[in-house]
Amino acid sequence: MQNYIAVSEISKEILNSATLLKSLGVNALIIGQEGVGKKELASYIIPHTKIYEAKELQVDINDNVITINNESIIINNIENITNIELFINWSVKNDIRVIATSTKQELNPKLQDFFSINIDIPPLDQRKEDIKPLANKFALEAGKVLGTPNKPEKLIINTSQNAHSLRKSIYFSYLFESIGESEIMMLMENFILSNLEGENSYRDLEYLFEAPLLRASQKKYKSQLQMAKHLGLNRITLRKKLEVHKDLL
Repeated sequence: MQNYIAVSEISKEILNSATLLKSLGVNALIIGQEGVGKKELASYIIPHTKIYEAKELQVDINDNVITINNESIIINNIENITNIELFINWSVKNDIRVIATSTKQELNPKLQDFFSINIDIPPLDQRKEDIKPLANKFALEAGKVLGTPNKPEKLIINTSQNAHSLRKSIYFSYLFESIGESEIMMLMENFILSNLEGENSYRDLEYLFEAPLLRASQKKYKSQLQMAKHLGLNRITLRKKLEVHKDLL
């Protein structure tokens, strides 16, 4: 089953490259931010194979407790390999083909030369056509997990951390459909209770109310003039609050 979503043109090109790699016995490196689909693409290239974490694999190689040969494997976070000569010698000696993932664009030159092909996956915001089908996929998953077959009228879409934040936002969409004011207050109360400390707790935690209110007002009213009018604030006060919370807006 193909889990890598490829609707945008760039994702289709990436999938074509991955399809070509299926028939080639070369080492390949897949690069991209967290949540862009690196492991899904690697599993498309060599399905039904174990995914090794680089740091743990290096320990096993060093301790001589891993016995595989003439196989293709996936290594996640290859940038965490520090003893590069040990890793390369082990791979060559045991005829291991490697499809690796990395969040770093530049690796140690010796490790970089180990890979014949690089595939760079851009963040979701640069392949917007992939967002909707990926959101629908997560919606089906959320409906099954939460036992809620009816899709929410409006899905919350957050791609700040690519698929990681998108999946969370879709689950939140389903949860928000079924919770009311009392449940929201309970969640807020529990969070605040866990974070009450020091002598300025009101000031330190007021962002939990103000930042979401300002964000929602920006979406609904668009202009600061309308925001000030509907929030009952003068424009100077509003501008000050927007400046205070600018990193959260």
